[in-house]
Amino acid sequence: MGLLGFIMPVLFVINIGFVIFWLLTKKYLFIFIPAFSILLTWKITSVFFATGFFQKQNFKTSSNNITLMSYNIRLLDLYNWSKRKETRDEIIAYLKKKNPSVLCLQEFYTGNDSIGFNNVKDIMDACQFKYYASCYVNNNRRGHWGSIVFSKCPIVKSMNHDIDVVGSNQLQQVDIALGKDTFSVYNVHLKSNRFTKQENEMVEKKEISEMDTKAMSQSKALVKKLESNAVSRGLEADLVSNTISNNVYPSIICGDLNDIPTSYVYFKIRGKFSDAFLQKGFGLGATYNKVLPVLRIDYIFHDDRFKINGFEMDQVTFSDHNPLIVSLTL
Repeated sequence: MGLLGFIMPVLFVINIGFVIFWLLTKKYLFIFIPAFSILLTWKITSVFFATGFFQKQNFKTSSNNITLMSYNIRLLDLYNWSKRKETRDEIIAYLKKKNPSVLCLQEFYTGNDSIGFNNVKDIMDACQFKYYASCYVNNNRRGHWGSIVFSKCPIVKSMNHDIDVVGSNQLQQVDIALGKDTFSVYNVHLKSNRFTKQENEMVEKKEISEMDTKAMSQSKALVKKLESNAVSRGLEADLVSNTISNNVYPSIICGDLNDIPTSYVYFKIRGKFSDAFLQKGFGLGATYNKVLPVLRIDYIFHDDRFKINGFEMDQVTFSDHNPLIVSLTL
């Protein structure tokens, strides 16, 4: 059922088309069929498109304001996916330019002292962060892989919660002091689909030239993989939601959910929180810029003890994800 979320926008447009058709043909009773369908699915449809084109964006700093960036940074191009040696330095320069109060990174890598780049030190030096907390899910001789939170405000507590269903995932929680108050940031990275090169090429094709036995088998395997991963993310979402519900501090949830807004994962983790993109953004808000560049799978949610001042999504190509930036007042 979860896979039907991918065609929700198409179904919505079809239903709108039927409303117009029955109006033009003056068969008004038939309008109730598509109208009822739209009404029944409005909760899901309403999260697909943001209408904040005329929203005022304010990123001014003050004593009770923070700017938070969430970015799946793709290991700072560790394996040279971009085919450019300058990409890592350009990423750090970009982070320095944006200068957020709190920086949450997913798919982060840093090397050991003798091997690889010390990305923790280089980012802290470039952006003048005073504090950081790590959530590494893979450690070996070459370095550390996982998530990390940098902050210019004091980090008073850091916890990593086990949400491992299939794979190595943890939920990172960081409690940060802002003046006399404390707020929590949850840095999330749920199970990825991890398409192979062959699967990526298949998804990117606009049509399959010949649906032979091999193509049919590959298609079935791809759908099965999507199905299995959707179930795993749903179980992870349950664990994330339960953890967040027990927290007393004002909270922000950010990161890469690897699932679209019509999914169970989205609604389970968002809960009663507000979606920053829907409040201040406009359009589809696609955050994944590779295989299907219409997918919104990265999010920033906040509870009602925060007031949102501005939201921004930069179209940069350092990673296969776009960074999200939000300005909030506690």
